[in-house]
Amino acid sequence: MLNPDGASALSPALWKATPKAMDNAPLALVSLPWELVPGALPVVASSADPALRLLLGSAWIGALLAIAAAAALLRGVMALSERRASFVSSVTHELRTPLTTFRLYSEMLAEDMVPDGEKRRGYLRTLQAEATRLTHLVENVLAYSRVERGSARARVEETTAAALAARIVPRLEERVAAAGAALAVELPDDVGALALRTDVTAVEQILFNLVDNACKYALGPEGSPPLQVRFAAAGAMLAVEVCDHGPGVGPAERKRLFRPFSKSAEDAANSKPGIGLGLSLSLRLARALGGKLELVDRKDQPGACFRLLLPLRPPPAR
Repeated sequence: MLNPDGASALSPALWKATPKAMDNAPLALVSLPWELVPGALPVVASSADPALRLLLGSAWIGALLAIAAAAALLRGVMALSERRASFVSSVTHELRTPLTTFRLYSEMLAEDMVPDGEKRRGYLRTLQAEATRLTHLVENVLAYSRVERGSARARVEETTAAALAARIVPRLEERVAAAGAALAVELPDDVGALALRTDVTAVEQILFNLVDNACKYALGPEGSPPLQVRFAAAGAMLAVEVCDHGPGVGPAERKRLFRPFSKSAEDAANSKPGIGLGLSLSLRLARALGGKLELVDRKDQPGACFRLLLPLRPPPAR
């Protein structure tokens, strides 16, 4: 800032405003009647105010936290993008196989290239199985999408454990029979009378995913022990366990067992059918129902066992 006489308010010694004397001065400014005079710069005493230091420290901490948050957000977005790309790849592969089967078998049947009646029925059964597989895949993808968007609508109803089993078990038995195995259901009478208020469709989808995984990964040779579905009371919860006698779940697989999009296209190509979405969806559905889905530690027993916990309806107040 300048004084009225043209001198600097901060350092008067550095500026002179003498127009006549600056006509031929080498350091005179062209458009302003000022002259630069070399000299020592003024020293401004540093402030030792603790409040200022605290303010500056807080500003630096806030800046560092903002940078860390931005880095974490960017890393999360990149990880989500990678999982979604893997999900799309595995879904694409999962759709390609049944669609190829549909096209090949339908063309053969349409051109009457399968004259033998038994073979023709076998082809039709294969097409039926592939259609069921595609339906299950689409149901899982759509249900997971609704849960992710928060637009899933629960159809809650009053029921009992026995009524719940009566509605769900036939579909589970059909899936197990298609895999050439048997299903053993344990439902004591006292447990069957337990009342609960839940979304039966969501419970059916959870249990079907568990049984479907057991059929794909855990069934042994013909004559192996059947898959087990056990209903039991667990305090204020109804416990439904789905247990098999397969190879079980290894320590490395446990870490990503309930993680969405965990199955890559390579895994989908080299392993059993599936996209690695069923358990993640089942976990989210169980939480939406106010329950819990967990892998049970069976210690020395073979196979894997998953437990679904559903809240029971409290008895009416007297």
